[in-house]
Amino acid sequence: MSRDRYWEIAFDLFPQSNAVQVLPRPGFDPDAVFPGLPRTVDGETISPKMLELLARPVHATAAQKSARFPSTIHNIGSLGAGGAERQLVNFLIEQAGRGHPDQTLLTVYPLEGAGGHYAPLLRAHDVKLAVNNSPVLEEGVEFMRRNFEIVQAIKSIPFTLNAWVMDLWVEYALRRPAIAHHWLDHSNIWGGIAAVLAGVPCVVLSGRNVHPGNFPYLFTDYMRPWYTWLTACPQVHLMNNSTPGAASYADWIGLDPARIDVVLNGVNLAHLEPATAAERDQIRDVIGVPRDAPAVVGAFRLSEEKRPELFVETVARARARHPDLHAVLMGEGPYLAQVQEKVAALGLGECFHAIGRRSDLPKVMTAMDVFLHTAFWEGTPNVVLEAQQLGLPIVVTDAGGTQDAAHHGVTGYRVPKDDTDQLAERLMEVLGDLPAWRERAKAGPAFVRDRFGIAGMVDRTEAVQRRGLAASPLPEPRRPVRTGLGGLWDRLVR
Repeated sequence: MSRDRYWEIAFDLFPQSNAVQVLPRPGFDPDAVFPGLPRTVDGETISPKMLELLARPVHATAAQKSARFPSTIHNIGSLGAGGAERQLVNFLIEQAGRGHPDQTLLTVYPLEGAGGHYAPLLRAHDVKLAVNNSPVLEEGVEFMRRNFEIVQAIKSIPFTLNAWVMDLWVEYALRRPAIAHHWLDHSNIWGGIAAVLAGVPCVVLSGRNVHPGNFPYLFTDYMRPWYTWLTACPQVHLMNNSTPGAASYADWIGLDPARIDVVLNGVNLAHLEPATAAERDQIRDVIGVPRDAPAVVGAFRLSEEKRPELFVETVARARARHPDLHAVLMGEGPYLAQVQEKVAALGLGECFHAIGRRSDLPKVMTAMDVFLHTAFWEGTPNVVLEAQQLGLPIVVTDAGGTQDAAHHGVTGYRVPKDDTDQLAERLMEVLGDLPAWRERAKAGPAFVRDRFGIAGMVDRTEAVQRRGLAASPLPEPRRPVRTGLGGLWDRLVR
């Protein structure tokens, strides 16, 4: 067969079976196996056969349970230059440094162009990379031929995801990992279903923000139904990188929040260098900020959830008490025109500097005095960690993961995201006593290291994986086969 995907081969193998409904085994009672589990969620119905397949007992071997480094597949769409991808890369490199001999990163899409941004870095650390269906193997084709019922059950789920599930199911079945760890929502669903059907003993679904219903450009209708059904499987374990993110998923799916482990991001920001005194003056001169003026700085994408217009309004309110205040905003995005209009409307044209994207962000930040962040939604905002690593006082909203990322009352203030009055008041308070706040902000690097270090992130993630693997039962011992009259009796009573 000259097909490039197992999904296509499924139709070559069973061309007359597309309309065949595979029934569960006689006597299977979904309500007894999954008590209280809804069959229909958001208009999507799960078939009894799929429920039977999800309910099949899964066992880990003694070798898998006792291994210091169990065989692990990590699954993500691609290796683009995103925050979740960076966390996965940090994890894999740290585990490679610890001597993990059997971890593979399996991507859905080819590692080309922007989708392969981090691939050279992982190859430099000898991390094994694989792309789904590359190559299609004859043993995978034979495996599908022997598992008609599973092939048909996968065909029956919505066409928006069944092709990816089929491909990943074969990959997992051939590779037989002890752990399948997924990153981001699409991979969680596609790979989660595939891993459960393939009998992987520990399946981890990792959320990297609040639930996807908050992001229309990422959300698909099948997500909540399949999260609901997958989390009913005992081998499936959930993680999130922030406390609010975990609470968001729990409420959305209808889970006890204790079911979701919180593992904060791991970052290494020790390489960030602040501006020297000479660089500070030069940066201010180029931007147009007087050397002796108090200055607020922000750095974020100019998009709706970051609320760049609120950034402008907060600066305007603070300027009423500090008339020599200047503001610098780094970033690009669709709200640039709104920012410019708001600046003009509030009469800030001489003191507000929107300077676009900068490659020297740490230098620009430390050439100013206070970091301001106004987001309404966040995952884990690395820029808030970077500001504290650089010893800059912060005033930030408590959006999403910022609740975990800001050292409230020490390096600055974290205020309720809906309390815009307090946001301005706290900014004015810090500006009114800059020497004292600069001294307090020196605690920032230790806070970032202790709470968000890469080693700690890997330790906590490994703990989730080990706990999941430990919960998987061992196979029941086989009864010895007897011969003679004893064997005849065994066969009669079975």
